[in-house]
Amino acid sequence: MLLDALKDFEWYNEPENVRFNDAGMVIDTRAKTDFWQSTHHNFHKDDGHFFFTRIERDFELVVKWSFEKACLFDQCGLMLRVDERNWFKVSLMSEDASRPKLGSSLTNFGYSDWAVVSLDSPLNEIWYKLRRNGGDYIAYYSLDGIVYNQLRLFHLINDNGELKAGAYACAPRRDDFECVLEVLDIN
Repeated sequence: MLLDALKDFEWYNEPENVRFNDAGMVIDTRAKTDFWQSTHHNFHKDDGHFFFTRIERDFELVVKWSFEKACLFDQCGLMLRVDERNWFKVSLMSEDASRPKLGSSLTNFGYSDWAVVSLDSPLNEIWYKLRRNGGDYIAYYSLDGIVYNQLRLFHLINDNGELKAGAYACAPRRDDFECVLEVLDIN
């Protein structure tokens, strides 16, 4: 990850501990952070960590995360955001680390949904891709960075003007989670 490529990115809820190593940007999440609005659990959380750039055109965003061990609902993934009531995120969000699930959440008008796909075995790295075409989006994931599987097609209702697109991480159920952002490309 070239540091020069990150100059147009900024933080929303910057983590206390961010550093760089040979693999990329290492992030230690703050305690009990998340992005979620209203639905089912009847709470509002908007304190996860989001590293983003501002964009107003069609794009393709690719991120790759690696991590040692993800625990209950630890997340490191890709996010698209208008504001706290309108956004999309995708990441691993497993209730059981031995049976990982890939979760995506679309939030419109302050209500989050949650769609999951079960994966075959535990993993410690994953790629995500998001394409924007007009106001429509296609989200993908990859286990090898070569073959991408379509995960979701969606429309973000309040997509008008500037968007924030990038990588996010949080740990809703524990004190910390260390993850490494190895790839962050937007075209």
